[in-house]
Amino acid sequence: MRTLAILVATAWVCGAQFAPPPQAESPEEFDAYLAVLDAQTPAATLAAGEAFLRAWPSSGLRGHVYEREFEAYRRLNQLDKAIAAGEKALAAAPDNLLVLAELAQVLANATADEKRLSRAQQYADKVLTLSKSIRLPKFVTPQEWAQTEARVNSIAHAALGLVANQRGDAAGAIHEFETAIALAPQPDATQYYRLGMLYRATGNNAAAKQKFAEAARSGEPAIQDLAKRALRELEHP
Repeated sequence: MRTLAILVATAWVCGAQFAPPPQAESPEEFDAYLAVLDAQTPAATLAAGEAFLRAWPSSGLRGHVYEREFEAYRRLNQLDKAIAAGEKALAAAPDNLLVLAELAQVLANATADEKRLSRAQQYADKVLTLSKSIRLPKFVTPQEWAQTEARVNSIAHAALGLVANQRGDAAGAIHEFETAIALAPQPDATQYYRLGMLYRATGNNAAAKQKFAEAARSGEPAIQDLAKRALRELEHP
């Protein structure tokens, strides 16, 4: 919960400084906002979010609501709707580091559209720049911020790796994913798997095996299966 509070605080950065989060104008608005936060499924989040936005379209809390919708659409793999919700979240809070990083990754994933790739690079670069100049409020310790900063910067570098790969720059993509893995506070199986694929594509099978093995040891079943299959293909071509 403490980490979540820090990440929520980063949503309201203004001029690379933390700003106080907005307040609900009425008990009814606050209750509707809590309904969005308390929703247990993506569908419930979207229903509560749309109800909130219909009732309070100009609310200072709408940025948080759009952020929750962005996350819900991602979980449903409705990426175009996720991108739209993420852009609205940034319109309400332009320096939301977590949304900037996550949206950069969504935009860069599985697309060769140069406009989307440019936006992804812009958002990822903004994360790396802003995270260096934020002034921490007293309730966030340097140690806690270090964890949060590492997480958003890791995501940003992974997004830049996707951008480089889509542009045909395999060496640049490998560098960015190596950086993302080095920064991640906790191992990210997807990053290891994607880096393994890059190494395999460039003929470095020894490095590819190492990264696939790391991904196969993760607790994410889908990535485990992909990584184990990739290892078998390398060992028994």
